[in-house]
Amino acid sequence: MLGRENWAFVATVIEKAKVNPTIRDAAGFYPQFAMMALRFVLKGVVRRHTDQVLIFTDDLPVKQKKNAIKKAIVGACREALPRSLRFDTYHHPCASNKWIQVADYCCWSVFRKWESGDVRTYDQLKPRLFQPN
Repeated sequence: MLGRENWAFVATVIEKAKVNPTIRDAAGFYPQFAMMALRFVLKGVVRRHTDQVLIFTDDLPVKQKKNAIKKAIVGACREALPRSLRFDTYHHPCASNKWIQVADYCCWSVFRKWESGDVRTYDQLKPRLFQPN
Protein backbone atom coordinates (compact mmCIF):
# COMPACT_ATOMS: atom_id res chain seq x y z
CA MET A 1 0.00 0.00 0.00
CA LEU A 2 1.30 3.42 -1.00
CA GLY A 3 4.76 2.08 -1.73
CA ARG A 4 5.68 1.44 1.89
CA GLU A 5 5.24 -1.80 3.74
CA ASN A 6 6.44 -0.80 7.21
CA TRP A 7 4.27 2.18 8.06
CA ALA A 8 2.69 2.66 11.47
CA PHE A 9 0.52 5.23 13.19
CA VAL A 10 0.12 6.79 16.62
CA ALA A 11 -3.14 8.02 18.08
CA THR A 12 -3.76 9.88 21.30
CA VAL A 13 -7.22 9.75 22.86
CA ILE A 14 -8.02 12.81 24.93
CA GLU A 15 -11.34 13.60 26.55
CA LYS A 16 -11.26 17.38 26.36
CA ALA A 17 -13.92 17.74 29.07
CA LYS A 18 -11.60 15.94 31.53
CA VAL A 19 -8.58 18.14 30.76
CA ASN A 20 -7.66 20.91 33.18
CA PRO A 21 -9.73 23.97 32.13
CA THR A 22 -6.62 26.18 32.11
CA ILE A 23 -5.31 24.39 29.00
CA ARG A 24 -8.60 23.87 27.13
CA ASP A 25 -8.31 27.00 25.01
CA ALA A 26 -7.51 26.35 21.35
CA ALA A 27 -4.17 28.13 21.47
CA GLY A 28 -2.85 25.81 24.19
CA PHE A 29 -4.81 22.57 23.95
CA TYR A 30 -3.99 21.38 20.44
CA PRO A 31 -0.30 22.33 20.48
CA GLN A 32 0.31 20.66 23.84
CA PHE A 33 -1.12 17.31 22.81
CA ALA A 34 0.30 17.49 19.27
CA MET A 35 3.76 17.97 20.82
CA MET A 36 3.27 14.97 23.09
CA ALA A 37 2.47 12.64 20.19
CA LEU A 38 5.20 14.08 17.98
CA ARG A 39 7.90 13.70 20.67
CA PHE A 40 6.83 10.09 21.18
CA VAL A 41 7.16 9.32 17.47
CA LEU A 42 10.42 11.21 16.89
CA LYS A 43 12.20 9.60 19.82
CA GLY A 44 11.08 6.14 18.77
CA VAL A 45 11.65 5.83 15.04
CA VAL A 46 14.32 8.15 13.66
CA ARG A 47 16.98 5.85 12.25
CA ARG A 48 20.65 6.41 12.96
CA HIS A 49 21.70 7.65 9.51
CA THR A 50 18.67 9.87 8.89
CA ASP A 51 19.68 13.24 7.46
CA GLN A 52 16.27 14.93 7.26
CA VAL A 53 12.81 14.63 8.81
CA LEU A 54 9.75 15.84 6.91
CA ILE A 55 6.54 16.50 8.82
CA PHE A 56 3.24 16.89 7.00
CA THR A 57 -0.01 18.08 8.54
CA ASP A 58 -3.42 18.73 7.12
CA ASP A 59 -3.93 22.38 6.25
CA LEU A 60 -4.55 24.21 9.52
CA PRO A 61 -7.66 26.32 8.84
CA VAL A 62 -7.99 28.35 12.03
CA LYS A 63 -5.31 31.05 12.16
CA GLN A 64 -5.15 31.13 15.98
CA LYS A 65 -4.56 27.36 16.13
CA LYS A 66 -2.33 27.34 13.05
CA ASN A 67 0.41 29.50 14.53
CA ALA A 68 0.34 27.74 17.90
CA ILE A 69 0.46 24.29 16.30
CA LYS A 70 3.28 25.25 13.92
CA LYS A 71 5.26 26.60 16.87
CA ALA A 72 4.60 23.41 18.85
CA ILE A 73 5.77 21.21 15.98
CA VAL A 74 9.00 23.14 15.60
CA GLY A 75 9.54 23.05 19.38
CA ALA A 76 8.97 19.30 19.56
CA CYS A 77 11.39 18.71 16.69
CA ARG A 78 14.09 20.85 18.26
CA GLU A 79 13.64 19.03 21.56
CA ALA A 80 13.51 15.47 20.22
CA LEU A 81 15.91 15.58 17.28
CA PRO A 82 19.68 15.99 17.26
CA ARG A 83 20.71 19.57 16.43
CA SER A 84 22.49 18.38 13.29
CA LEU A 85 19.34 16.76 11.87
CA ARG A 86 17.42 19.02 9.50
CA PHE A 87 13.63 19.04 9.63
CA ASP A 88 10.94 20.75 7.59
CA THR A 89 7.20 21.08 8.12
CA TYR A 90 4.52 21.26 5.44
CA HIS A 91 0.84 22.05 5.81
CA HIS A 92 -1.30 20.94 2.87
CA PRO A 93 -4.96 20.14 2.30
CA CYS A 94 -5.37 16.44 3.06
CA ALA A 95 -6.62 15.76 -0.48
CA SER A 96 -3.13 16.56 -1.79
CA ASN A 97 -1.23 14.07 0.38
CA LYS A 98 -2.15 10.39 0.56
CA TRP A 99 -0.31 9.90 3.87
CA ILE A 100 -2.40 12.59 5.56
CA GLN A 101 -5.46 10.73 4.29
CA VAL A 102 -4.11 7.47 5.74
CA ALA A 103 -3.43 9.16 9.10
CA ASP A 104 -6.93 10.65 9.09
CA TYR A 105 -8.47 7.22 8.42
CA CYS A 106 -6.43 5.64 11.22
CA CYS A 107 -7.50 8.35 13.66
CA TRP A 108 -11.11 7.98 12.53
CA SER A 109 -10.92 4.26 13.37
CA VAL A 110 -9.68 5.09 16.89
CA PHE A 111 -12.44 7.68 17.28
CA ARG A 112 -15.09 5.10 16.25
CA LYS A 113 -13.70 2.64 18.77
CA TRP A 114 -13.79 5.09 21.67
CA GLU A 115 -16.94 6.99 20.73
CA SER A 116 -19.29 4.15 19.77
CA GLY A 117 -17.48 0.88 20.45
CA ASP A 118 -17.23 0.10 16.71
CA VAL A 119 -13.91 -1.78 16.45
CA ARG A 120 -14.17 -3.22 12.92
CA THR A 121 -11.77 -0.81 11.23
CA TYR A 122 -9.65 -0.34 14.36
CA ASP A 123 -9.07 -4.10 14.60
CA GLN A 124 -7.94 -4.18 10.97
CA LEU A 125 -5.48 -1.34 11.59
CA LYS A 126 -4.33 -2.45 15.05
CA PRO A 127 -1.21 -4.24 13.70
CA ARG A 128 -0.11 -0.82 12.36
CA LEU A 129 -0.19 0.88 15.76
CA PHE A 130 3.30 2.13 16.52
CA GLN A 131 5.14 0.13 19.16
CA PRO A 132 8.44 1.68 20.29
CA ASN A 133 11.50 -0.55 20.30
